[in-house]
Amino acid sequence: MDKSRQHHRTVDRVASILEAVANSASGLTLTQLAARLDAPVSSVQKLVNGLAAVGYLDEEDRRFVLGPAPHVLTVRSGRVPVRSIPHASLAELASASGCAALLAVQVGDSAVYVDWAGTDEPFDYALSRSLRSALPHTAAGRVLLASLPEAARRAAVTHEFGPDTRAAVDLLTALATIRAEGYALVDSGHVLETMAAVAVPVVESDRVVAALALSAPSAIVTGRLTELVGLLRKSA
Repeated sequence: MDKSRQHHRTVDRVASILEAVANSASGLTLTQLAARLDAPVSSVQKLVNGLAAVGYLDEEDRRFVLGPAPHVLTVRSGRVPVRSIPHASLAELASASGCAALLAVQVGDSAVYVDWAGTDEPFDYALSRSLRSALPHTAAGRVLLASLPEAARRAAVTHEFGPDTRAAVDLLTALATIRAEGYALVDSGHVLETMAAVAVPVVESDRVVAALALSAPSAIVTGRLTELVGLLRKSA
């Protein structure tokens, strides 16, 4: 979020490799990874070999899967992203609401979906291909953005809109409304057209650690907004 923290091409590629592999149940070949990254096979192979050498990736039948190192780091740090909402809770929320239930956390300047339930096949496919979105672009992301300290929030908005002061002011106004009302409602056309999502913050130890969202066709979400916000708050 800090302006001094610029993206690094190699680091971005390493992160993209790990995220792609983690999201594939059967792993990905080197060719598939290169296509995902839109990068030469030779350069991706060097990164993949390096990640495998230190345990971040494993190779099984010429397909790469996540290795043990990321899990070890998470266990050692004790920083499990969201302790209070296991997958079973998401499934119960999806069943009670009749909507897709999604859980997102902040990773850098993005909102990343870490778990979901109640999705049909098209939604599941579209979501699995777009796990990461800029914070302002989704209901979950806006909830996370609204909860940031003022300096970080302003830096994120500046990063998103640059010199477009009007757009930045409009977003900051919307974020203030989210903090006051406790939820965000955003069109979810980035995943599937005609969809919308409503999200609320997930608070653990007095800090927002995630955002919990329900998504359905726009008419359903807007028509049942009060009910859906109530279900979300009960779950979060």
